[in-house]
Amino acid sequence: MSDIETTTVNEAKYHALSRAGDFELSIDATGSDGPTPNEVLVADYASCFSFACRAGANRQLDIDLGKIEAEAEADLDDSDDLEAIRFHLYVEAELDEDQIDTVVELGESICHVHAAMAEELYADVEVTPNAF
Repeated sequence: MSDIETTTVNEAKYHALSRAGDFELSIDATGSDGPTPNEVLVADYASCFSFACRAGANRQLDIDLGKIEAEAEADLDDSDDLEAIRFHLYVEAELDEDQIDTVVELGESICHVHAAMAEELYADVEVTPNAF
């Protein structure tokens, strides 16, 4: 048995309903009836990265980051393939430069989506501490 199982149904055109456990996600390649696959991927990456930063800061630095807001941007090439991804993390905690570098490194080492991405698409990450 697999660790993760999802079901995706695409009945017509470019819209699909995906189910993961008890949750359903509407995805639309045109962006008219839901986020595009690339938007879902970028949002998933940003979510997972913020979770990883929080876990790493808690475990390794004994720091509670408080509220984290991740703004994610991505560039597409002429074929609408992801070409670059950037994150800007706004973190409630007050952090010095060394702590910021360590939190980003921990995020990169813990984030499951980061581990799954092609190296060329790893997000460039910027952090604003004491943001709230």
